[in-house]
Amino acid sequence: MNRPSYGYSAAESEGAGEQPVCPRHPDQVTYVRCQRCDRPVCGQCQRPAAVGVLCVDCEHQLRQQQRSAQPRTAMGAPARSATPYVTYVMMGLCGLGFLLQQVDAGLVYQFLVYGPVVSLSQPWTFLTSGFLHGGIMHIALNMWALWAVGQYLERTMGHWRYAGVYLVSVIAGHTAVLLFADPISLAWTTGTVGASGGIFGLFGSLFVVNRRMGAQATQVLILIGLNLVITVTVPGISWQGHLGGLVVGTAMTAAMFALRPRATPGADRIALARRASLIHVGVIGGGLLLCLLVIAAKAASVPAGYLPLPFA
Repeated sequence: MNRPSYGYSAAESEGAGEQPVCPRHPDQVTYVRCQRCDRPVCGQCQRPAAVGVLCVDCEHQLRQQQRSAQPRTAMGAPARSATPYVTYVMMGLCGLGFLLQQVDAGLVYQFLVYGPVVSLSQPWTFLTSGFLHGGIMHIALNMWALWAVGQYLERTMGHWRYAGVYLVSVIAGHTAVLLFADPISLAWTTGTVGASGGIFGLFGSLFVVNRRMGAQATQVLILIGLNLVITVTVPGISWQGHLGGLVVGTAMTAAMFALRPRATPGADRIALARRASLIHVGVIGGGLLLCLLVIAAKAASVPAGYLPLPFA
């Protein structure tokens, strides 16, 4: 067991005939000793333990060891809670958005619904439109898919990583709608609503997670394929939004796994977890930056007469 170099051991104190003092407070004489390292510990530095007391340093070391041994998700996030709080919040926001649509559909359509024509004048609609839906069946199907896939992914990825992938996938879906919209077509002024961009991003994440964890991935591919067939065959569905969410969600999750630091024997797991968190923040930020670059490039290519205007 490693001990700090300062302070007196029990043998040294007895042999020298000196009064034992606290290493951190040399003016404090104390006969209480840490149960782990046996150093004198004054009242200010005593930390209660199951039996006796610990010094500040030993308590810190034990806490570090406990954190290192803490179970982690496949992404390296602490497995603190199995409750899918983020999924609950996203479903609640979708429910709130749907309620607002019933109360004042005109106001919601004017300020919260995304459309290429308002994409720059109302940039918040890239996100807010992902919490609105076109009818009871639309929201019911999306909420069922979000619940079925989201709770598993949230436990596997961790809360904030999962939230980042979902929200950026929503934005990516609307970015794809802008990218493929022709300014002289009806698509330029048509509003797009729904959480499907984010859900397709989760479908892609589910495929990557299952592949990396050795779980069943073929069924996920079938699920994605069936939904893409429905997307392109049923009128009124935005295939651009689904495709954008799928591509960006899949890419971000794959990058998180690929760039995550590898643990080696004797490595500091806490430092690795912090490094992985910073890398994953960068991956999510990179996905958002990609959307912004696509938006800027599309805006630069739009003729002046078709630049974004607010809905009438």
